Amino acid sequence: MKRFKRILATMLALVCVLAVFPTMEAEAGIVTVNGGCTTRATAYNWGAYSTTNSITVVLPENEDDFWVKFTLPKDKRVYARCSYSNENESMYIEMRNSSNVLLDAKYSPEDVLDMDTVIPFMALACDNLTASTQTYYIRVNRGTCSGTMYFTLSMNERIKTGRGTFTFSGTASNPGNSSISLSGVDSSVLSLNLTNNSTIPPGAIVTSVSTSGTQSPSQGNVHHMILPATESSIWYTSTYASATSGNYTINSTDSFAARQVWQFKYNALATAKSTMKSVKLTLAWEYDIANTGYKSY
Repeated sequence: MKRFKRILATMLALVCVLAVFPTMEAEAGIVTVNGGCTTRATAYNWGAYSTTNSITVVLPENEDDFWVKFTLPKDKRVYARCSYSNENESMYIEMRNSSNVLLDAKYSPEDVLDMDTVIPFMALACDNLTASTQTYYIRVNRGTCSGTMYFTLSMNERIKTGRGTFTFSGTASNPGNSSISLSGVDSSVLSLNLTNNSTIPPGAIVTSVSTSGTQSPSQGNVHHMILPATESSIWYTSTYASATSGNYTINSTDSFAARQVWQFKYNALATAKSTMKSVKLTLAWEYDIANTGYKSY
């Protein structure tokens, strides 16, 4: 009876997992595999990477390993998600490439995420940064668990996007271009420290930058300027002239962290003095949820 209750509890946990996993939509392909995939050579063929296919595994008590293989297109960064229940304590999972090199490994219970929820899980990262599609293998080992085991595997994207708008304090002042220089005159500098801003995901990389502000008096031939001051000494000038806004050539290839000190100033050609207040910085970014405990911001 105790064994029946344990199996029933595990199956109920799997039902909860299938009900709430975001990758398991109505049209998703959910396959049940009843063991038999105990080596690399006999690995279950999951096919091409997909976020809408999952595997429910029933691992017989006389088998220690479950192996599955899949292909991943170039330039993809994903993770495999393995469900967990207390009955499976001591199980561990591995990600390996086609040369059997270990890429990532997680152990229970120490590496289990969301342990206090109804859907605890372990996650394996997989990056294909090569120039072609590659084959990868996942191995699930029972550890010291006894009896029949039940767990679910699914695949998910790791790279997420987000954005935020932040306000500079203070007012930038420009003395005016009294010498009528063709290069104009720069204003004083405003600083904004986003190093410890908790609304920005750890490790977030900037994909675009824009600024806005209110100049008084409003003038023509004004360019906003921005500096990612922690990582660079190069000021970026807006791609167009405007007293109220600016856009820049900064993108993900620059690999600038969103969490850093940002500085702002503006350049004016007009001879009259001016100020700019209510300056705002808008950042768009991408981030890897492997750096956030697999939580989305």
